[in-house]
Amino acid sequence: MCGINGIIDLYKASLHVVTINKMNNLLKHRGPDGEGVWNDENIAIGHTRLSILDLTKSGYQPMISNDSNYVISFNGEIYNFKELRQKLINEGFTFNGNSDTEVILKYFENFGIESLKFFEGMFAFAIWDRIRKCLYIARDRVGEKPCYYNHSNQKFIFSSEIKGILAAPWVKRKINKQALANLSIFPSAPDNSSIYDGINSIPPGHFLKFSLGK
Repeated sequence: MCGINGIIDLYKASLHVVTINKMNNLLKHRGPDGEGVWNDENIAIGHTRLSILDLTKSGYQPMISNDSNYVISFNGEIYNFKELRQKLINEGFTFNGNSDTEVILKYFENFGIESLKFFEGMFAFAIWDRIRKCLYIARDRVGEKPCYYNHSNQKFIFSSEIKGILAAPWVKRKINKQALANLSIFPSAPDNSSIYDGINSIPPGHFLKFSLGK
């Protein structure tokens, strides 16, 4: 497994690189083989890597598309990535490495969010569209890979684990009593909330779209 993190700020997310590094440190147990941070004017994205596929530098994350428009931080495994990769190669596309991360990125370049229908596996990933200033976060159909988010103080933050979000100084640590009561009955909160107010989980089989300024 790996760890994914990110912060969008309406004003200047590059100021939050220190927080992203702190989030990465908290998620090192998910990805002990390396970590990376990428930032632009309004967004900072982090990743902690567990190297399984493509152990070379071409598999490092966050990964940037060849046209430099898309940036991805990915946790999980796409079981049919070799088949999907070969389909694009047959159509004349080229790849820099052999990772399933690059396959997701290449499909997203060509099919956008519709590419989700091609992926078979367990995953949670975030993709930033630099031209449209839009973030997509998606989870697999069963929800094997987690992803939490918070939207407050004109900032949007996401992470593989709640403690990653709590690393942000502006996120309040207020207990959600109803969610806590639900967790005493159900294995997970039925409304995708967490034990903290304002921190929610993206539901299995769903994607979240966050457009800057909207």
